Amino acid sequence: MDFIFISMPYARFISRWFSHVPNINLGTVHALLTAQGRRVKTFHFHLQFLPYLERTDNETWERFVEQSEKFGIEYMGMDYVFASLFFEQKYMQSQKQFAERLETIGLSLNDFEDMRNIARSFIDAAYAQLTPYLSGCKLVGFSSSHYQLSSSLLLCTRIKKQYPATSTIFGGKDCSGGFAKELMEHCEMIDFVGISECESTVCDVLDFIDGKAKQPSNVLYRDNSGSIVQAPEKPAYSLETLPFPQFEFGTFPLPYHEIIVPIEFGRGCPWKRCSFCPDESYNIKCQVKTAGRLKAEIDHYQDISTDLNTFFILDSDALKDPKTILDLSRHLYGKGFTFQYAEFRAERMSREVLTALLNFGKWASNFQIGIETFSDRLLDLMNKGVHVLKNVEVLKAVAELHVPIQFNLFTCFPKMTADDMFENLRVMDMISHILVQENIQIYPGEFYLPTDCPVFLNSRQYGITKHPESIFSLIFENLEIPSFSNYPYPYEFDNDEEQFKLSHLLRNKVDEIKSVKPQDNAMRLTALTDEQAVICVSRKGQNFTYNLDSQEKEIYMLAMEKIQSIDNAVHVLNLPVNDIALLLKNLESDAPKSRDGTTIASGNFSPKNSDRN
Repeated sequence: MDFIFISMPYARFISRWFSHVPNINLGTVHALLTAQGRRVKTFHFHLQFLPYLERTDNETWERFVEQSEKFGIEYMGMDYVFASLFFEQKYMQSQKQFAERLETIGLSLNDFEDMRNIARSFIDAAYAQLTPYLSGCKLVGFSSSHYQLSSSLLLCTRIKKQYPATSTIFGGKDCSGGFAKELMEHCEMIDFVGISECESTVCDVLDFIDGKAKQPSNVLYRDNSGSIVQAPEKPAYSLETLPFPQFEFGTFPLPYHEIIVPIEFGRGCPWKRCSFCPDESYNIKCQVKTAGRLKAEIDHYQDISTDLNTFFILDSDALKDPKTILDLSRHLYGKGFTFQYAEFRAERMSREVLTALLNFGKWASNFQIGIETFSDRLLDLMNKGVHVLKNVEVLKAVAELHVPIQFNLFTCFPKMTADDMFENLRVMDMISHILVQENIQIYPGEFYLPTDCPVFLNSRQYGITKHPESIFSLIFENLEIPSFSNYPYPYEFDNDEEQFKLSHLLRNKVDEIKSVKPQDNAMRLTALTDEQAVICVSRKGQNFTYNLDSQEKEIYMLAMEKIQSIDNAVHVLNLPVNDIALLLKNLESDAPKSRDGTTIASGNFSPKNSDRN
């Protein structure tokens, strides 16, 4: 065997996103190496963990998962169970800390010991499946991206103890950036750590092991003297040239109709500059697949089985090329497919693209859009590359088209002030008729500090004092790996007390908005013909109707859909600028007023904002 590729259980193993989705890295490398004549075997152990638990007494696990999701899997998730087995001695020295954290989520150390026994037996079962393929195997790899590191290290130790001549490689977000070297320094069972995309990396490492290359690429490894060195970088493969992922569907513990097939629309973030994001350290080339490639890939799975009709979109921004979405939508329309999840940046979103996405088929989960805040100054601090007006434009289109979306709102952020929060709350009040819609989900959450992001690397510049250990490492006595995996770091803001108070204001505002019935607080475009548009506005039981004639309708639709400048409306409609401005002013003056006398947003377009795109 040339290569064995393994994916261990994800932290959120109960989610269909993780318990029903094969690991696409395993599938792609399997196909690529097979095409090169290599012998490959892949093990999607993350698909087996939930069925394994269901064959045991899993009541304790259910309670653990429920509470750890509530408190945060970073605080006490499944990876801690496997870590307590990997760092056995450290765990025995740290049981007081474990007991305290477990108590906060309603569990005891005895409960944890029961889970440790089940986790240990799962490792035994996984190793038993590997055994027939390990003798003479050249390289064993672990894909680790969603708090899979501890279980991977545990299984890797077992392999290396029995087969010391077999080389091992780790890759993924759990071992990226500055942590890669630290991981190798403390884990002798690891021979290579990948620091870029897996396809070319694994191919070159195998050539290096075979003596066909003087050195590997895109990895950290130990040279002949035992020193850890970084190999040269090598460009990633083009997504258009890679073979379709190869999965052994018949070996999965799921019927075909329950498998969620991962589809890469592209890779890498086109922006990669947000101050809270470590994506820059992942060394992922920004690419997008063509519509033709995506069509062929989906058709390929249909050729395997028509029951493979549920897909998970993988891409940090699936709208890199909106033309791809429009073209693919025409191909998918009416085929009855189901799609799970997609992640988009707002700047490329439009009503046309959103409509095309709805035509893909049934959406079983909400799109993720990076809103983060309704304060322009905060968006600048985050270096988001987008501003509030564009975010509001997208949300208005989403509400009217009934597109299922979700977004996060930071309840605190480095250098955030009361003025920033009040701007945030003011905008939320203005667009409350949008935010109350049932197809829009809002998740307020505090800022957390991952390694390698700009805030982490320049913490004093951002007004943050960070702790020397990650939240994971803090639970173990004297753990030698302070930045284990991609766990966040505890920190304090320079204005900690103010941030704490402001976070409560935002959470209360979200609760207030979502407690209102949409029919009592909404704006709807209820009729649209060539001659007129009818707009209905509801505010706390009071209803208002606006009938716009053809000219008014054209102006309104331009403002609503595009948030275009008045100058652009003048050019498109060939009307005097004063006529357009007067109409917009009249629409705004007729709109209902809030308690403080300001105009409640009703989808109208204010001339004072007309110069913003």
